[in-house]
Amino acid sequence: MKKLKTNVYEFYTPYTNQKKVQPFETVGESLTQEQFAEESEINNILRSHDRNGVIEHINRGNAIYGDFSGVTDFSDALDQIKEAQSEFMNIPSEIREKFQNDAGNFFKFASDPDNLPELRKMGLANPEESTAMPVETAIPPTEEPQISQAEE
Repeated sequence: MKKLKTNVYEFYTPYTNQKKVQPFETVGESLTQEQFAEESEINNILRSHDRNGVIEHINRGNAIYGDFSGVTDFSDALDQIKEAQSEFMNIPSEIREKFQNDAGNFFKFASDPDNLPELRKMGLANPEESTAMPVETAIPPTEEPQISQAEE
């Protein structure tokens, strides 16, 4: 609050006594591209939308639809790639040479189910289950004796 002559006080409000703003002056070459002024004017964008129902710059992109619920952030994706590359380096060098020491080539090969027998030969996949030994157990499981209601 500022005291004026003869006991009159002046109050500062947003509408009075505003500070003078220094004008902005560009120093050096301007990076503004004037050729895009008309197409970036909001009134022209809305007028175009009213005419054809589509905002032009959005229409230029390709729509991608899919289930992206498993996608994590960028740093997690990089961590997964680093982990995959370090695991690839644990494979014997003779096998890595078959894939030009590229984890991506190996991933493509290993992802194809037709290459499963080759991966088994390399020792990188679980062996086939033998049909010589049946999976069923030789001794059937025992059952608990049931007590009838009359014995209780």
